[in-house]
Amino acid sequence: MAEGEDVRTRLLAAIPRLTPSALKVARVIQHNPSGAAQLTVNQLAQRSATSTSAVVRLAKMLGYEGYPQLRLALAATGAEDRAPVFATDIDADDALSKVLHKLTAFETEGMLATAELADPATMEAVVDALVGARRVQLIGIGASGLVAMDMAQKLTRIGMWCGACTSEDDALVQASLLEAGDVAVAFSHSGETAGVVDAVLRAVSAEATTVAVTAGAQSKLARSAAHTVLVAGREDGFRSAAMASRMSQLLVVDALYVGVLQHTPSAPAALRRTYDAVADRRTKEVR
Repeated sequence: MAEGEDVRTRLLAAIPRLTPSALKVARVIQHNPSGAAQLTVNQLAQRSATSTSAVVRLAKMLGYEGYPQLRLALAATGAEDRAPVFATDIDADDALSKVLHKLTAFETEGMLATAELADPATMEAVVDALVGARRVQLIGIGASGLVAMDMAQKLTRIGMWCGACTSEDDALVQASLLEAGDVAVAFSHSGETAGVVDAVLRAVSAEATTVAVTAGAQSKLARSAAHTVLVAGREDGFRSAAMASRMSQLLVVDALYVGVLQHTPSAPAALRRTYDAVADRRTKEVR
C-alpha cells in the first residue's frame, strides 16, 4: 500500500476513537492534507486551536513515530493531484447528484480502510468457529440489526442453524440459551451499545464463542468478545444513520460468508437446493 493511501486509511479508521483535541487536528488535516504537510508542528497546533502535544499524540495514534513522519506521509498524499479524500461531508443544500458522489467516495474509503484493518488471522479463526458451530446467533440493534439479519439470511441459505436478534430483550434471551459449541456474532459500530454488550457477556458465560464486529478497538464489546473484527467508518452529521459503518460491516459479513462457503463441503449443495426451491415457486406463480 502506498504511503499516501496509508495515511488516509489510518485517519479514517482512527476517527471514532479520537479525543476532542486530536479530532480538531484531524479535521484540519482532512480539509487539506497537502496544505497541512506544509505546516510546522506549532503552526498546525495553532491552526487547529490545540497544542503541539495534541498534534504529536495524533501522529502516534496513527502509528507514526512523531509529527515529522506524519508530515512526510501527508506530503506524499499531497504529491498526488487529487481532491481531499475527506471532502465528503454532505451540506444541507447539496443536490442529490452531489450527495451520491460524496457518499460513494466516503463509503468506498470506509470499505478500503476496513479491508486494511481486518486481521486475516482473526477472520480465519472466526470462519473456523462458524463452520464448526452447532448454532450461530447474530446480534445487532438499529442499523447494525440490518447487518445481523443479512448475515443470518446468508448462512441460512447454506444450511446453517442461525438467527438474528435485533432488540435488546431478544438478544438477552437468545444469548442466555447458547451453549459451548455455539457462536455469537455481535455488531456495534461504537462497541458501547449496552444491550449488545450485555448479550455478549451472557454468551461468554454460556461458554459460547463470541465475535465482535466494531470500529471501537478498545470498546466494551471488543474487550468482552473472544474475537474482534475491526471496521472503519465514522458516523456524524447527515451520516448519523450509520451509512458508512453499515457498508463496512456488510463487507465483513460477505467475507466471512465466502470463507464459510469455502470450508463447508455441504454448503454448495444446500445453496443450490434453496435456490431451486425459490425458483420453482416463482415459476409456478408466473404460470
